[in-house]
Amino acid sequence: MSRIAFVLAFHAYALGAIAYLALLSSGREGLVWTARVLTGAGWVLHGLGLAVLLSPQGFRPHGVAQSLSVIAFLLVGLLLAVELRTHAPVLGAFVAPAAVAVWLPALWAGPADQALAGPARAPILVFHIAVALAGLAVFAVATGVAVAFLLLERQVKGKRFGVLFERLPSLELLDGLNQRLVIGGFVALTLTLVTGLWIAARSDTARSLQAVEITTAVAWLVFAALLQARLLAGWRGRRVAWLTMAGFGLLVLSFVGTYGPGGVR
Repeated sequence: MSRIAFVLAFHAYALGAIAYLALLSSGREGLVWTARVLTGAGWVLHGLGLAVLLSPQGFRPHGVAQSLSVIAFLLVGLLLAVELRTHAPVLGAFVAPAAVAVWLPALWAGPADQALAGPARAPILVFHIAVALAGLAVFAVATGVAVAFLLLERQVKGKRFGVLFERLPSLELLDGLNQRLVIGGFVALTLTLVTGLWIAARSDTARSLQAVEITTAVAWLVFAALLQARLLAGWRGRRVAWLTMAGFGLLVLSFVGTYGPGGVR
C-alpha cells in the first residue's frame, strides 16, 4: 500500500513542480491553485505512505531511501506553509523541483528490511533523527529562498527587470523569510547536536568524534555566526544568502556521511 501511495504522490509532486515553474514563467493566476492542489494531494498521499511504512519501525526512518522520503515530505509541507503564509506561490518554483529531485533516488532504492534493535527504538533517538531531518528540510527551503534572493538582486542591480522581477516578492520579504527559516533551522540543529551528544554519552563504548559530527558542528558554527552577524552587525542580503547556502552544503555532507545504503550508524 505504501508503495502505491508513494508512486501517486511522486507524480502529483512532479506535476505540481511543473505547474509552479509554469507559474514563474507565465504568471497565470489559474496555475496557483493547480500547483497547490497537486502538491497538497501528493503531500497527503506521501504522509499516508510514510505512516504505513514507518509505524512498524517506531517511526524511525532506516537507510538513505526512507530518510530522503521523510526530507521530501517535510520540504513539501514547509513549501505549502511558507507560500500560503507569504502569499508568494512562485517560491514553489525554487523548492518543489528540489523535493522531486530529493525523493527520486529514494523511489529507485529497494526497501530497507533490517530489523531495528530494542535501543534503536528509544524515544530520544527517534526525536534526534526527527529534528535532524526537520532541520535539514528547513535549511533546504532557506537555501531555495536565498537562491531566489540572489537571482532577483542580480536583476535589480543590473536594471534588467525580467520575469523574476515581475513574479518574485520583494528583496526585503525574501531576506526576512530567510532569517525566520534560518532561526527555525538553527533551533532544530542545536537540538540535534544536544541530543546526539546525550546519546553518545550514554553509549557503552568509548569513541572519538566522527567526521559527520565535526561537519555538523562546523555547520552549527556557520549558522551561529550568520545569526550573530544579522542581529548584532546588521548583515542583510547577499552575504547572508551565501552563508545560508554554505551552511546547508555542510549539512548535506553530514547527511551523506550519516545515512547510506547500510542505514543509520
